[in-house]
Amino acid sequence: MKKKYCLLLLLGLLLSSLSASSQLRYGFRLGGSIAKATLCDASGMSLKNGSGFSGGLLLEYQMESCGFAPDIAVLYTRYSSRLIDEVSGPTKLGRDFIEVPLHLKYKFYLSSTNNLVAPMVYTGPSILCRLGKSNPEHMSAKSIQPGWDVGIGLDIINFIQLSAGYRFGFGNALSQNAVPGACLHSNGWNVSANIIFDF
Repeated sequence: MKKKYCLLLLLGLLLSSLSASSQLRYGFRLGGSIAKATLCDASGMSLKNGSGFSGGLLLEYQMESCGFAPDIAVLYTRYSSRLIDEVSGPTKLGRDFIEVPLHLKYKFYLSSTNNLVAPMVYTGPSILCRLGKSNPEHMSAKSIQPGWDVGIGLDIINFIQLSAGYRFGFGNALSQNAVPGACLHSNGWNVSANIIFDF
């Protein structure tokens, strides 16, 4: 029992020290995307990728003692990719998603700019949750499509963040597959602008 109390006390001290030297902030993210989905080993079928958009809310936890700043966002994302079948023509694989990216950012504050501009890099997992149906039935996309994001950006006056990155789709995004061995990856480029406020 004493060990549990000690662990809880240490956890409380850690959280209080983090909150004292860090800052939780909220904001909005708007951006565009270019689908780069890939389809392998699907004879007679191909993909037509296009541009889309995303937007939603985010939370950022800025560590004041260093440049680390994890953030999480909940976005509506239009991922524009269609399946082209030589027999039935183009069909939608599901284009509307709720996307939840969890990024760990690191900002390189430049003393020469009086900390007004900070280049940054980020990486972290993201999940696409499909809304609505996916056609055709024999080649439908999974409802949950995990991936991993990497990118670079710029933090301006600790208020606006501009970034560009790439999403690597994990695993096979096809839930039903009439073509043995066919594999779909939901990759894509994205650009975004974050506007962040203090609580």
